[in-house]
Amino acid sequence: MSYNFLDSMHEYTDQLSFELISKTLLETNLMNYSTVRSGLKSGTTSINLVDLVDSTNPEASWVSDRACGWETAGQLDYSQVDITMVEKQTKQALCPSDLRDYYLSEKLSASAHAEEVPFAEVISNLFVKKIKNYNEAYFASLLITQVEAGSTRTSGQSSASDAETILADVYAVIDQVDPAFLNREDLTVVMSPSYFNLLRRALVSANLYHIAPTDSNEMLDIPGTGFKAVKGTFATADINTIIAGPMKDFVIGVGLEDDFDTLKIFYSQDNDEVRVMAAWRMGAAIVEAAAWAYNGL
Repeated sequence: MSYNFLDSMHEYTDQLSFELISKTLLETNLMNYSTVRSGLKSGTTSINLVDLVDSTNPEASWVSDRACGWETAGQLDYSQVDITMVEKQTKQALCPSDLRDYYLSEKLSASAHAEEVPFAEVISNLFVKKIKNYNEAYFASLLITQVEAGSTRTSGQSSASDAETILADVYAVIDQVDPAFLNREDLTVVMSPSYFNLLRRALVSANLYHIAPTDSNEMLDIPGTGFKAVKGTFATADINTIIAGPMKDFVIGVGLEDDFDTLKIFYSQDNDEVRVMAAWRMGAAIVEAAAWAYNGL
């Protein structure tokens, strides 16, 4: 059975004044700023890319002076970025009868055949939020790993940021982003929730917060840069890492568009228990990691 709280609970008393509250981790919105591709299968999927370049001289223009004749300039350049898809699942087996001696029994059916769990909607919402949070952390880890492996653009930060240094540290990372990408509208700095809060405080202290007022707890405009700061779900080992680059070049692959919100709660008659199951596919890749920058921590 999957209930792990029964030993710590009191025998049944009237505790129905308050409904059960699901405990969820911090939800972030990293996926809202990336490019999401749905319908991808398992294994490695290649995302096709196209650009107009001069293959012999990338710095040269594919536009030439007007003249008679047909002298070409530049060419269409086709390339691919590979996304390795992984499959994840969560499965739980719940026995509603285990709740008979506790306050939750008030929500159980009077029948001896317990074929449903109380607070099913709360439980399903909890699973959905947990899955979303897990996926955000997974994508953030992939982003950090791929930037650190594919880019030499680092600000060389030697110690963790604090309230006094966070603003300068963020600007230092921004300055390392490939200048060829600085006219993009999707320029983003991704950081941990703790760094995000430090940055917001620093902007207020520097009297810069009024330049781009926002009450968002997920995104901040960084004055004078064209970049926005986005809060990510970072692993403990990456909590001091700052990543910056064109966010739409981070391509996230998923299976079906509703994979994140599909959760099955059903009664298994042969096992006489209620089962919870969710399964989904996901993966991610950066189009050009060399254009991104990070702080080196």
